[in-house]
Amino acid sequence: MKRLALPMQLTCLSLAICTQLYAQDVTTDTAKNTAVETQTAEATKMAPIVVTATRSAKSIADIAGTVYSIPKEEIEKQANAGKSTADIVGLLVPSLTPSSGTTSNYGMTMRGRVVQYMIDGVPQTGYRDGSRQLASISPSMIERIEVVSGASSIYGSGATGGIINIITKRGGSEPLSFETKVGVTSGNNFKSDALAYEAAQTMNFNQGNLRGTLGASYTKRGEIQDSHGNRIGPEIAQTDRQDTDTLDLNGRVSWKIADGQTLSFGAQYYNDEQDSDYGPDYGPNLNALRSQPVGGKLPLSLNAVKGLQLAEQPQTERYSINAQYENQDILGHRLNAETYYRNEKARWFPSARQMAPELFLVYQSETDIDVLGARVALQKDLNLNGRELGLTYGVDYENEKDQQNIQMYDSATFIQSNGLSYQPFNYYAFGPDVETEKLGVFAQAQYELTDRLGLQAGIRHERVESDVDSSVPYMEAITADLTPGYVAKTLNGGKVKHDATLFNVGAVYHLTDAQQVFANFSQGSNLPDVQRMLRDVPANSVINSQTIDPIKVNNYELGWRVQNAGGLNAGLTAFYNDSDKSLKFGAPNYTIDVIDTDERIYGVEANASYEVQPNWTVGGTVAYTTGQFKNTQGDWQELDAIRVAPLKGTAFSEWQFDNDMSLRVQALAIGGTDKAQKDAVKYGSAPAAAIKGFATMDVIANAKVGPGNVGFGVYNVWNTDYKSVYSQSVETVYGPISSLAAQGRTYGLSYTVKY
Repeated sequence: MKRLALPMQLTCLSLAICTQLYAQDVTTDTAKNTAVETQTAEATKMAPIVVTATRSAKSIADIAGTVYSIPKEEIEKQANAGKSTADIVGLLVPSLTPSSGTTSNYGMTMRGRVVQYMIDGVPQTGYRDGSRQLASISPSMIERIEVVSGASSIYGSGATGGIINIITKRGGSEPLSFETKVGVTSGNNFKSDALAYEAAQTMNFNQGNLRGTLGASYTKRGEIQDSHGNRIGPEIAQTDRQDTDTLDLNGRVSWKIADGQTLSFGAQYYNDEQDSDYGPDYGPNLNALRSQPVGGKLPLSLNAVKGLQLAEQPQTERYSINAQYENQDILGHRLNAETYYRNEKARWFPSARQMAPELFLVYQSETDIDVLGARVALQKDLNLNGRELGLTYGVDYENEKDQQNIQMYDSATFIQSNGLSYQPFNYYAFGPDVETEKLGVFAQAQYELTDRLGLQAGIRHERVESDVDSSVPYMEAITADLTPGYVAKTLNGGKVKHDATLFNVGAVYHLTDAQQVFANFSQGSNLPDVQRMLRDVPANSVINSQTIDPIKVNNYELGWRVQNAGGLNAGLTAFYNDSDKSLKFGAPNYTIDVIDTDERIYGVEANASYEVQPNWTVGGTVAYTTGQFKNTQGDWQELDAIRVAPLKGTAFSEWQFDNDMSLRVQALAIGGTDKAQKDAVKYGSAPAAAIKGFATMDVIANAKVGPGNVGFGVYNVWNTDYKSVYSQSVETVYGPISSLAAQGRTYGLSYTVKY
């Protein structure tokens, strides 16, 4: 074993008329109108064209795999009444864990594995993962979202669970058009400091060879309330969204420089900063942080306490730019070349750890990540035995520089204020600086073997090299500062090198022109966060390729889907993935362990929608995922909900009325499970949380009013008192102080004008 230590069952579903993806829905009103009139033979042409799954434009009907496309219209309906990007994808993607409700998407796994988030095809999930990708883009900037479930060998490391590619808006058909949106959101207990305000402005232009979109979104949030109308306590582990100001500037410009040639540029600036007067309730004498509470263990209030004095509060700031060149005919190929750069800085809420009866280690971490990359893909259509053979091949390169530091705070001041006052006194490196280079080459082929049977296969070889600088571990540096005569030891640097060859092969068979079955095998690889893993290792540790292993995942899936002109859109997929290593994250020191042991995850996901009448559609989704790892006794032990999402179901009913009026009733239901908890007790391993199931319902309405559109939503209509999957699952890691109530009944109102 290699170990590196670093610091309902489904209820109310019959009532839950809830939301669903989707996936193979037609993405434009024109296509929807055409679908009613077209013959069944044309059904496969109605499926949206996606690029993410194959790195070349392809209809979902022709892809051997579970692929979804969430159109702009669906995103707008959800966002018009206040839902965040994380809320939207957590609800609409079947096998993705629901949103945590925090700033972070930590714990939002897909099929129990890591998700690679992208914006316009540019990877956002790096080797040092701050888990804030979904919080870093406003829904008002999104054109559509493409989802690939399961490991992907096409994109390489970081996509063992799936890919979520967020496509930003770009120029429309009009020479010049604008969109203005204003909105307000409130909890059930209406008061001025519990409101969230949003304003967004988008400009689209299409001037012949030049087209693009420029957009700005600003959101100011106050407190977020639970089902009792009380302010939810601060989330001190992953940070929350209360009392934040968010600015999102986004733009993309495309220039047709010649026939068949396009050059485009995209850029984003995003800044989310908290400014709150509220801190957590650590209880009398900071008992929530003490191993032996003064006066005995008392239940935590989980309240927010006014009086926080913290100058540097949580923040996410990121800059990103990318350039893309497309040529439809260069030496008989279609060329797509792009380069990108991203800088991301993130700061968390301070953490506190008891070191002695009256000494606490109080620190606030922040990361600085620089990513530079380039990708080239060539596509060519060949003729093999009179049938088309599509070939895509290319090379990817990425360089990432990771740095993390901590601001230390005075322990005495922290104790005297009972955890509300933070006085800075020193600044330390929080793990060594790491530079990681990734070089991958790939080839992907698609061949129509018969009129009904299509095959796809591919190979990718990837080399990842991490260069770790020498550093002084933070505990060594702190000890040297506090202990006269002590000389801090240095952790020597080193290199971590790994190669991986990944394969994929699949087939899709068209039972009819509107119905397909598919089978797919694809491998994915993920190198654990080197910088994070080396944070707490002793200074005498040796850094090399033998001490940090990548995780290689084999993903198998078998599926069926249908989209016909009669209004039925459905899919069913069974999946299984395994690896010979397991990644663990847990208490008491928030360690990351890579364990040499087998791991397996399997389940089923399904979606269905049916047009009962031309103006009435019903549907839903369900996803069941379970997984185990081989423990030291050789038995299969259940993975916890931090890794594997519980049973998840959604349902919806939507009515479209005259005069652009619509009403949607939707619900989300999560099944309870205590399998991981019971296995942890049975085998005497690290504790795991039992998940209590819950169900919530939303009502969303849209209506034409004056020149614009009013969006109104009531979320958590039943005002259900519950905790998110994240808040329940992390209690065994971060403690009860992070096991916070979820948002109660919330009202959203917006007005959008397009002109």
